[in-house]
Amino acid sequence: MTRMRSKLLILALLCPLFAAPAHAAPPAPRPYAGVGVLALKQVAGAEALRLTLYQEPGLLRIAEFQACALPRLAGSREEPLLAAGARRGGWTRLAHDDAGRQGWLEQRRGWEYASWQEFLPGRTVRILPGMKKVLYQLKGDPREAAAAIAALNRDQQVRVLQVRDDWARLQTPSGWFRWRDGDGRLTVSLQGGGEAEKR
Repeated sequence: MTRMRSKLLILALLCPLFAAPAHAAPPAPRPYAGVGVLALKQVAGAEALRLTLYQEPGLLRIAEFQACALPRLAGSREEPLLAAGARRGGWTRLAHDDAGRQGWLEQRRGWEYASWQEFLPGRTVRILPGMKKVLYQLKGDPREAAAAIAALNRDQQVRVLQVRDDWARLQTPSGWFRWRDGDGRLTVSLQGGGEAEKR
């Protein structure tokens, strides 16, 4: 009888643990912006694009990945738009997993690289949710010390007119906004911005 009570007591203590709702996984961290973006273009009819990444340009092969397996900023799985962490000649350093581990990829013919200063102007982007309040501030000048003139909303779509360092001048509402934070992470998403290409 005592053994049965012990089992029931243990079962009563464990039931709330199993009945509790599963905790949601923490949101993925915002991607690092790096120095620009690399658009991987695939030749029509070719097999899935396989990429070889190296520890240093051309040295110490890390692994081979399919383009669809790399963390992308936008674009399709077959032709992703990737954040370029650094550039060295015809080589680009890219993150190859969500933990931010990176490797060097040799650029192929037809792929397009652009710095953020070249890429962002003329595009519509979406303001990311879940950031510190200060990152939603719209300023009159591209300076941290400048007075805030308005606040942007999470998921708001805005059109970028100009980029100066970490700041983007927006069309509507008019003002300057940090497109990457002090840690180098993006504050905007290129997906769902309403315009895939510049006009």
